[in-house]
Amino acid sequence: MRGIQRCVVVVVGLALAVSVAVTGSARADGGDGQLVDISHQMADMQKKLAELHARGGTAKTGKLAAAADCSFGEPSQVFLPWGDFANYSLVPQGDLSSTSGWSLKNAELSPDHDPFSPGSGSLLLAKGDAEAVTPVMCVSLDHPTLRLFLADRGGNGKANLQVKVIYEGVDGHAHDLTLANLKVDDEWQPSVVIPIGVNLLATASANNWTPVAFDFKVHGLQKNETFSLDGVYVDPWASRN
Repeated sequence: MRGIQRCVVVVVGLALAVSVAVTGSARADGGDGQLVDISHQMADMQKKLAELHARGGTAKTGKLAAAADCSFGEPSQVFLPWGDFANYSLVPQGDLSSTSGWSLKNAELSPDHDPFSPGSGSLLLAKGDAEAVTPVMCVSLDHPTLRLFLADRGGNGKANLQVKVIYEGVDGHAHDLTLANLKVDDEWQPSVVIPIGVNLLATASANNWTPVAFDFKVHGLQKNETFSLDGVYVDPWASRN
């Protein structure tokens, strides 16, 4: 049993190293300070996971897990034109063909669509408190990063789209963690590569996955400025092998 526990802790440590490595590479790719440093939160999470595994325990299951959709789109190199060779998969309803699982506040569907991903519309956030939350989905150690398409029109470059991950802690309760504050110009373009981090929690689950949702909220909008988002993807790490 001790050998198994030690092996699990090593896996968690390796997963943290992968997360840090991905974070570093994303910044090197021109993140321009858009990524939030989550290293302290990840170190604390690793400590809690190690303690849980040492006791032979597993994470409690909460409401997020009960609502999770484990289906993803077929992987493709959608971000290859920008030098990203990973095969990304659309998250559930990530192409906005349906928004039944999304939670929207002052956000609406628009016929405007990015020219790079499947679908026929986007989400338009035109008010200072506009917010959009994806359906809850299942992620594992194979899903370390998030990427999406977005455009900021009519602003002065100071507004940003805050990205949070809503996750289920080992206590079974929902928590959130800010991952990035995205800034772009008025042309459709991909975001920086955003490490999820909390996919480490999959190691504490009997199912080898953990539930998450992504929360997008605008800050600093000017008069007549809008943020549009579309094509929400995760990168299965296994696709890099």
